[in-house]
Amino acid sequence: MAGEQILVVEDQRAVAGALKMRLRGLGYDVTAIAKDGFEAIEKAAELHPDLILMDVRLGEGMDGIEAAQRIRSTLDIPVIYISAHVDQKLLERARATHPAGFINKPFTTKDLLTAIDLALHGHARSTVGERAAEAANDPSAADGLVTTDGEGRISFANRIAEGLLGTNRRQLIDRPLSELIAGFYDMPVVEAEELVLRVLRGDGEEHLGRSTTQRTGAQRQQRDVLTPLFDARGHTYGVALKLVTSLKPITDRGGSGNELAFAQALDTMPNGILIISADLRIHHMNRCAREILARNRGLECRNGLFAVQDKLLEQRLRELVRGAITRGRQDQTDATGAMFVRAPLSREHVELIVAPVPSSTCEEQHTRVLIYLFDANSPRQVSHDILTGLYGLTQTEAKLVQLMSNGMTLDEAAQELEISVNTARTHLKHVFHKTGINRQAELIHRIGCGPASLLIRYVPGVQA
Repeated sequence: MAGEQILVVEDQRAVAGALKMRLRGLGYDVTAIAKDGFEAIEKAAELHPDLILMDVRLGEGMDGIEAAQRIRSTLDIPVIYISAHVDQKLLERARATHPAGFINKPFTTKDLLTAIDLALHGHARSTVGERAAEAANDPSAADGLVTTDGEGRISFANRIAEGLLGTNRRQLIDRPLSELIAGFYDMPVVEAEELVLRVLRGDGEEHLGRSTTQRTGAQRQQRDVLTPLFDARGHTYGVALKLVTSLKPITDRGGSGNELAFAQALDTMPNGILIISADLRIHHMNRCAREILARNRGLECRNGLFAVQDKLLEQRLRELVRGAITRGRQDQTDATGAMFVRAPLSREHVELIVAPVPSSTCEEQHTRVLIYLFDANSPRQVSHDILTGLYGLTQTEAKLVQLMSNGMTLDEAAQELEISVNTARTHLKHVFHKTGINRQAELIHRIGCGPASLLIRYVPGVQA
């Protein structure tokens, strides 16, 4: 388990330093130390550690439980609480956040190692267990998924798998996967059993072919995948059968290399982007859009359709979509309007912008529109990955640019980063050199309007 990255959240510097040394002695990488809840949320979003060690009491302001709750609402990172005094009320609050563990002070190195090992091991095992169950209602779950235990018996199946297999989950659970494979793919039971055993041994994935009928009536060969499931120690604990659907990421015209590249490019964008048709059917959504839909329950995907829970807002959405389709047929690209969607029982708002897709030679594309989703509760953060990947900025340089693009002066950003103003100026000079810009105002304009925040213009067949 050595080498995993851990974020330590502790307000006492001496205690944090001692814990850091102990973790490094165990072979773990302490990626950062946060001194309060707000810094913990920020560093978790920026660094995506494998585990967070969270002190429950963090002085004044937000405590560790509230910080963990906010982190867990958007990020799938296990949290272990550390506390010297635990009363019943605090324990109930902690349990509500579903922590990966709880360590009482004082603790031994063995206590620490055991808690971390169990947390990371349990989190790895949940990737296709609990998270597969969540994926059953996830808008990104376009493929069928069936998983098994270590004996090859079915332990989970999502709704898409139910539809493709023509049966419900109650009839599938605890059934040998080999029996299902034999019937569904028309192969001898003995051959199916050997296939599952090979994958359970970790010998690699296997591909299973089946024919599907397209809307045009033509037959298409699908290649499903049977793959081993590994825990954090590298041991197999089951297999997963992925039933690939015929849903295409961008269009229904064959999935060219250009379309795949375009889909991958959309996934790197820091804004939520969906491509939908007139009936609100989703043809593609990028990674950021999936994350926003997972957080904001005012928006959802129902059977492949983009939906707003509030009926009046959904009516407004349909009006914007109809207007965008009309503009698209006229080769106009201006957005038809914006609306805000508030999540029930929370303060989260999402800004939704509808824009037309210009017409092309493909008549079917005249009914497609673009939808942009923005988290209206927080500043539109400049993408850290783009700053470091595209411009080659270091972690500190990227953080400096992010703070300045959010309105901070150089002095304020230096104070936030806990570095001197002269050091911040040196970092800024490096940023100027790497980006080819020599003025601060021009830099902020480039970052705010450049690749990290630019809206995409989608032209079917051209993708630009």
